[in-house]
Amino acid sequence: MKRILLLVLLLTIFSGCKISDQTKNQAGYEGEGYILEVAEDRILIVEQQYLNKTWEEIMHDYVGEAIWLRTKTKNLKPGQRVYYRVKGGINESYPSQADATEIKIINE
Repeated sequence: MKRILLLVLLLTIFSGCKISDQTKNQAGYEGEGYILEVAEDRILIVEQQYLNKTWEEIMHDYVGEAIWLRTKTKNLKPGQRVYYRVKGGINESYPSQADATEIKIINE
């Protein structure tokens, strides 16, 4: 009886995790963060907002995810919070690198 109860409990927990992953994927966005830097054809996204800072100024103390996204999206500015989708894989350098298929500005 205890084994059956334990099995049911484990299945419930694992099925709950799967539902959570599906919900995230249904939203369609793979990541979010704040624009730290804007270059000619790419932007740097980090988890925390830093105003008037560059990657070189924070890189030694920064702990968290960071990703350079290649994009043709215009009117992006440092400090904006964004959701993004990527095309293909993500290069696992630090900061990571990827091609963005969509960037959505979050109005806070």
